[in-house]
Amino acid sequence: MFSPSMQPLDLPKQGMPVTILTGFLGSGKTTLLNHILENQSDLKIAVLVNEFGDINIDSQLLVSIDEGMVELSNGCICCTINDNLVEAVYNILERQDKVDYMVIETTGIADPLPIVLTFLGTDLRDLTRIDSILTLVDSETFTSEHFGSEAAEKQITYGDIIVLNKTDLVPQAKVNDLEAQIRALKTGVRILRSEYGKVSLPLILDVGYNDPTAYADLVQEEISQTEQDRDRDHNHHHDGHHHHDGHHHDHEHHHHHSAHLDNDGFISVSFQSDRPFP
Repeated sequence: MFSPSMQPLDLPKQGMPVTILTGFLGSGKTTLLNHILENQSDLKIAVLVNEFGDINIDSQLLVSIDEGMVELSNGCICCTINDNLVEAVYNILERQDKVDYMVIETTGIADPLPIVLTFLGTDLRDLTRIDSILTLVDSETFTSEHFGSEAAEKQITYGDIIVLNKTDLVPQAKVNDLEAQIRALKTGVRILRSEYGKVSLPLILDVGYNDPTAYADLVQEEISQTEQDRDRDHNHHHDGHHHHDGHHHDHEHHHHHSAHLDNDGFISVSFQSDRPFP
């Protein structure tokens, strides 16, 4: 049975802990996020999402919106991230009101690795620490075909904790089979089971499961690419005699790119209408 912890977490004095919340479309990421916000009232949490519309936080949690920040009634804040994750994180870190914890909710077709490398391959590595990659799996709709999706496979492969959600909607045998398939893909993975995204918070927050040494080679590639980009930009500005005035953050902005969207065949289509869609 679920029992939310009412005890404050023993957070480190340095390096804001970051949980990356990922999972395929419809797995219950927003439900779990709401569960965290509703039950961990002793922490001031910053929530970063790719698009604010994807988070769908309950309206009673909203207080005000200011420069892309949404203040929540429990003292937490929400921020929209688009292309520049580094800048969004610095906006959180530079706030006068201290934030204790950060949760990043990815889109349902995200590869979590570029997010990890953004933290480990930039100067954010000295200010934050990746606590865990938390991957949600929809026990009802997740099938063997999902293992053929590069996005879904990466979410499981890089997950430090796998939460099998919606276990109440399927027979126990199917959950057992799904767990066996996941363990075959990633040996020794920590797997939890949940209904409605309700998981005991000490099992998923400040757990220290992510091992940065596992990404050491990729991080070095990231740093080398960042330095190459910086040198190229510097030479470009010097040769072209470009001068820019105004305040800016001298942060590293290189991102590790993934081709999983193309490999899986995902495309984005936008519609605009001056009348309601039928």
